[in-house]
Amino acid sequence: MLRLRNHLLSGVRAAFPPHHHPFSTTTPATSPARFAAEEYLVVTCGLTPAQAAKASKGLAHLKSPANPDAVLSFLTGAGLAKEDLAAGIARFPQLLCCKVDKTLTPRFAKILSIGLSPTQISRITSIVPNIFVAPSMISRIQFYLSLLGNFDLLHFALKRTPYLLGQKLELVKPNLALLLQCGLTASDVALFSKLLTTKPERVKELVACAEKLGVPRNTGMFKGALWAVHCLGHDSIGAKMDLLKATFGCSEAELALAVRRAPQILRISEGKLSRTLKFLKVDVGLKLQYILLRPPILGYSLQRRLIPRHYFINILKAKGLAKENIDFYSAVCLTEEKFVQRFIDPHSKTIPGLADAYAAACAGKRPHDIIL
Repeated sequence: MLRLRNHLLSGVRAAFPPHHHPFSTTTPATSPARFAAEEYLVVTCGLTPAQAAKASKGLAHLKSPANPDAVLSFLTGAGLAKEDLAAGIARFPQLLCCKVDKTLTPRFAKILSIGLSPTQISRITSIVPNIFVAPSMISRIQFYLSLLGNFDLLHFALKRTPYLLGQKLELVKPNLALLLQCGLTASDVALFSKLLTTKPERVKELVACAEKLGVPRNTGMFKGALWAVHCLGHDSIGAKMDLLKATFGCSEAELALAVRRAPQILRISEGKLSRTLKFLKVDVGLKLQYILLRPPILGYSLQRRLIPRHYFINILKAKGLAKENIDFYSAVCLTEEKFVQRFIDPHSKTIPGLADAYAAACAGKRPHDIIL
């Protein structure tokens, strides 16, 4: 028996020879070989040291890299990108503990059978790596693919709500039905994926609160109203309305009209709203009534859109290259490309450097620091 025991021990030592880790305080002669999980995660899997330190706790029971090596070999051989695997392992390090034959092979085949390509599986693995150990998630992928119509919307929804596939469809379907009744499209549902996982009673409250803002269902603005209520919480809407009324210095009726036209203004912080309002009234010279009738203007970036466009329109006016009655809101609403085509390109020869100066201003450089 003693001879057999010594024989087995010598075989183990031959298979896993002891090594000395540079940070170890023990010597190879006195300590058995150990699987250095953190080092493996960094060197082999591509995790950052911080990610590896956290993820290694889930691999503390491993004695060798044999199974992790087999997992990586199978998944990379199946077409998964190393970057996606690294992201997935950082989220769910236990993926490296899966059995290739019993778990990964049949699950991977099942996911392929519902119509996903290896590249698409790779992208999902980076977000929901535990899909290989939870068979119910695979059927849910099939459900959302059918609902959303394409993989890109599914991927977008999972990025916003990684736990979406972990939610039972019995909870999701009532919320989905209500959102569709409100006129939301498949792409809207992907945007509102967090609401799908919310308690149905809560979703009903949010919908009712959005309607109380005066925005009817099945209108283009309802989505914005629902999102604003979702972000703020229906209990905070009243306080936000009072704050907006005080900031604008307007009547309740004027504010209600502005919110119906652009419910997204409810999500603008008090500081940004005050700075933007001051600029529009003092620098641009707009009346409050003009602004309230065009509330989307309050949501544009002050530094990257409002200030640069105001500054360059004034340059053109000063040089007699633009009409004095340019409507500021119309100019602000233009896309970057169209604004440049209409206001910058036609005058670039007359004012050398105008296009470059405008590009610099939109990139964050203060227009008043730009010399033309």
